[in-house]
Amino acid sequence: MADQKTIKQMDDVMTVTKTLLFDLPLAHMRQRLGLGEEKETAETAWKGYDAGVRVVNAATDSLYRNPLFGNVAARSADMMLRWQRISSAVGGAVFAGLWQAVGLPTVAETQALRSEIRALREELRGQTNGITVKPKVSEPHTKREGQQDHIQAPVHSNGAVKPLRAAA
Repeated sequence: MADQKTIKQMDDVMTVTKTLLFDLPLAHMRQRLGLGEEKETAETAWKGYDAGVRVVNAATDSLYRNPLFGNVAARSADMMLRWQRISSAVGGAVFAGLWQAVGLPTVAETQALRSEIRALREELRGQTNGITVKPKVSEPHTKREGQQDHIQAPVHSNGAVKPLRAAA
């Protein structure tokens, strides 16, 4: 059984080689000269493609069946995860001290500041329109840059609403 499998694989390799080097260029030239049809060229290309796929599948299957490959893949995955943990810990320690030394605000501080600004903006709008606005409790601001809040506030005495765009 293994001998027939190897013979089939070698036959596929020969088919791919023959198709790429001889059959496909010949079919293309025949088509260009008007002696053959496009269908003939396409059939030749598909024949080579199918044989190539079988060769690659057989090579991949034999690679995955190899115990050495499994051991190497398992050890390298383990080592990569260890390096990831180490680099994360070192990076956290280095940047925590660096962050305080530079004096930049943290994400939590920035989000709290944004929510305060949003509440002040709503209060200011309410005062300029003659409306009292209850400050709402808002979640941390997680919008991406370029996105804007859309707020609707009544601005006319008849109750018509004009949408306003607030800067983020």
